[in-house]
Amino acid sequence: MIFNDMTSQYFDWLRETVCGRWEPRNLSFHKLLAFLFQQDFIPSCEMDASRAEDGRDLRYRFAQEKSIPYAALNSATSGMPCSMLEMMVGLSIRIEEHIMADSEAGNRVGQWFWSMVVSLGLAAMDDVRFNEGRAQFIIDRFNQRAYQPNGAGGLFTLIRPNVDMRQLDIWYQLMAYLNESNM
Repeated sequence: MIFNDMTSQYFDWLRETVCGRWEPRNLSFHKLLAFLFQQDFIPSCEMDASRAEDGRDLRYRFAQEKSIPYAALNSATSGMPCSMLEMMVGLSIRIEEHIMADSEAGNRVGQWFWSMVVSLGLAAMDDVRFNEGRAQFIIDRFNQRAYQPNGAGGLFTLIRPNVDMRQLDIWYQLMAYLNESNM
């Protein structure tokens, strides 16, 4: 995604969605999040196109929350595919709001997002240790479904998999992860 005034505001909103308003001085992930914002999410199967749609739907949600005419945001993002960051944030929101909603637990969108970052293998890439070449390798591995059969290197890692995670679309990988987590 190309940064301009509108997309910069949108990026800040996405970052705040997963980091909150507070970010420690010594541990920032701005570079990683900006990198993910500039990486296209490439659906590897027909069902994963729904994850891209969830990500693109965030543009409308942002415009609505910030009282920005959607046409202005649409113009700024016209023709831009869903980014990895959008897909991951969109999926995190869908998990929290539609599957695992628990008012006593509070908003866990960031928790779901950072769990995916850990599974991908990007968790150590704070701003001090960010390595674009390594990050690109990790995203390419994800896009090629060249991660481990248990999902390590993908969005969801299972401890006791009973299926090759590389053979499942992202939604069914999520379901396997949530089922294992509830055991």
